[in-house]
Amino acid sequence: MLTRFARSVSGIALGLLLAVGATSSFAAEIILSNDTQQKSLKGKTFDVLKQEIEKRVGAKYAVRMHHSGTLFDQKTQIQGLQLGSAHIISPTAGIYSPVAPKIGVLLLPFLLSSPEAIDAALKDPLVRKAFVPDLEAKNITPVAVWMNGPRDFGHKGREPALTPDQWKGKKIRVQSAPVFVKTMEAIGANVIAMSWSEVPSALQQGVIEAVEPTPNAWKAAGIYKVVDHIILNDYVYSFYIVGANKQWWNCLPADVRKGVQEALNAASKWNWENADTMNAAALKTIEASNTKVHRLNADQKKAWQKAVAPVWKTLGEDVVGPEVMARLKQIAAQHSK
Repeated sequence: MLTRFARSVSGIALGLLLAVGATSSFAAEIILSNDTQQKSLKGKTFDVLKQEIEKRVGAKYAVRMHHSGTLFDQKTQIQGLQLGSAHIISPTAGIYSPVAPKIGVLLLPFLLSSPEAIDAALKDPLVRKAFVPDLEAKNITPVAVWMNGPRDFGHKGREPALTPDQWKGKKIRVQSAPVFVKTMEAIGANVIAMSWSEVPSALQQGVIEAVEPTPNAWKAAGIYKVVDHIILNDYVYSFYIVGANKQWWNCLPADVRKGVQEALNAASKWNWENADTMNAAALKTIEASNTKVHRLNADQKKAWQKAVAPVWKTLGEDVVGPEVMARLKQIAAQHSK
């Protein structure tokens, strides 16, 4: 029979073994968190990433994939990543605004309007200095860029709101990033910030009457069926910055980190090759439905650009300075459609 002391020592030893086992199990996992639907462009890209990681390091690490905000949603994913409860996330650039305020300059309306322009901006040393150090200081390492597509306005209502003056007072959902909030305020809309996972029910219940996602997101969430009109104003080309927990990333064995980076490169390649295709297919599905899709003429497009122009000053030059803003304008001009 064990003495009380022996039982106590055995209990401590067992506890230590369990703790070590739990730590080893956690260390042997790669946790991916996606805040959107699995069938969206980003969801499919995450599935490619999971497969590519498993090809390379699956014998050493189990890859855990969480879709549709089941682990962390848009509001909580940054903190989840910082704490190490998720290892890789892929929010739209604006979601990083609370920890890297200057990142919003990349989302100024009608500025970077193509994947090529976004890629050039994110590779530019001057532009990167505006936000990458802030991310790194908050335990976030940017490891890849994925495309999403052009963001377009859609709303309920009998008549289409084709010009910005027709959006005054409309209840539109946006991400909480200042660049989106200020852009909607510039056209007089009633801004309601909420997580993407809340949008379908909010739209159906009338909490909001308008949203502004990309075609693939309109389709994946099924919300194109709830609105009456979609206006193709393409006011922002949306993209994702794939972020890794910095401490976790730096502590990975060199061969594993190399394998994960190669997997990220493969998933990014797939994403870039399929972004336009998926958005075009989604738009085709939407146009075949009862929802009316409207393309703007040149004058209508200019009206939108004029209405939101003040945001370039308040959230552009005033935030990142004239030098960075001038560089972004130069990149935009070089890669304009």
